[in-house]
Amino acid sequence: MMKKILKILVVVISLGIIYAVVCFGLVLTKINTRPSVLTGYQTILILGSKIDGNDLQHSKPAQMTRDRLDAGIKLAKLNPEAKIIVTGYKASSENVNESAGMAKYLEDNSVSADRIIKEPKARNTYENLRYSSHYFKGKVILVTSDFHLERSLVLAEKQHLIHVSGFAAKTTLKNKLEILSAYFHETLGLGRALIFGH
Repeated sequence: MMKKILKILVVVISLGIIYAVVCFGLVLTKINTRPSVLTGYQTILILGSKIDGNDLQHSKPAQMTRDRLDAGIKLAKLNPEAKIIVTGYKASSENVNESAGMAKYLEDNSVSADRIIKEPKARNTYENLRYSSHYFKGKVILVTSDFHLERSLVLAEKQHLIHVSGFAAKTTLKNKLEILSAYFHETLGLGRALIFGH
């Protein structure tokens, strides 16, 4: 009986390792995805992440969020007619709604407020796409962290958002543990997205 349990345990662990390796490999496939032609987009979607600060006036995006926003600003300059959607809610650990804090950063960096659409309800990547898709027009480019792009595009496909392409914002985090944690989270999250679609 004990040998049978051990065999089952070995099989389960082996499958878990294979799953993790495959998902991690898929995450890596998109970390350098940046279209060769960066013009012709009507919608730029920037996925939300942490905003620091006690209130909107004194808020600033965390480094990962800033990486995404800076990439979005680059695309906004190349696509002057495009609308920019910023999406994200206010997590319990935050004092400022992510979409509001992101919009403020864009405006502080010379992006006109009338180009920005704030989507303040989305709590995760699935909802970022679901709620933002109501504002999509023409060709859409989705901007998120390099390690997060594969899962984002999988979820876009699961929602039949076929006109969405991706732009991997280079992650500039210095803390190796934060980077390791991000990739670990994505490895788990990608499997869930592939199996359950959210």
